[in-house]
Amino acid sequence: MIVNSEALFETKPLVTVKGTRDGLLFLLDEQSDFDALCAYVSDLLSGQSGKVFDGPMVEIVVDYGRRQLTPSDCRRLLSLFLERDNFVLKTWGGRTDARQSLFYRTRAVRGQTIYHGVVRAGEPLSFDGDVVIIGDVNPSAHVRATGDIYVFGRLLGIAHAGVEGDANSIIAATEFAPMQLRINDTVSRAPKAQQQPLHAFMEFAYLENGHLAVSQMKYFAQWEKARNRASDTMRKGSRA
Repeated sequence: MIVNSEALFETKPLVTVKGTRDGLLFLLDEQSDFDALCAYVSDLLSGQSGKVFDGPMVEIVVDYGRRQLTPSDCRRLLSLFLERDNFVLKTWGGRTDARQSLFYRTRAVRGQTIYHGVVRAGEPLSFDGDVVIIGDVNPSAHVRATGDIYVFGRLLGIAHAGVEGDANSIIAATEFAPMQLRINDTVSRAPKAQQQPLHAFMEFAYLENGHLAVSQMKYFAQWEKARNRASDTMRKGSRA
């Protein structure tokens, strides 16, 4: 739901209203005059256009962005929303999670490719997003991906995941004996057990404290949960 506010003002709308899965998200202009913003919100919610908000109880998120508000500013602006009996305030603040999920949603979605066949010796392949290779990656073959690399076969060549800076990417293979591994900017050879390549179980490589580590795929579920928590923390920190 997007409310067209051209009837209120001929200039850029000072409030954008979007429907979300949980209710309504009000995005307030960050730079407009505060008195003008309050007048705009009052007309939007209580004027003729306010009829569009009539109905059952609805949760709302009010996001004022980077605008600096004094305590009295907060009370004045917030009271305009609370005057509506059917509004239940869920979140009030700047750069809320609701805003970020709205504008950063596409960042969490990356391409996925399934490649059937052997990657021959010396052959370079590049992929945007994650790639699943059903076949072997032969010695001196070079596979690059901006996301994760999964090889359902023998990984004997060179694998480079997270080529555009994603340090949370992984490299996994059924038989794990690569010539070289690279995740983001970190380069290493696969560790060996008793001078033999690790290939008893399907394994995946990942970065831990700036160093490449390798674990069996049976531990991937726990690692994936930890990766998601770390990514959420980083996104929240970057928006602070």
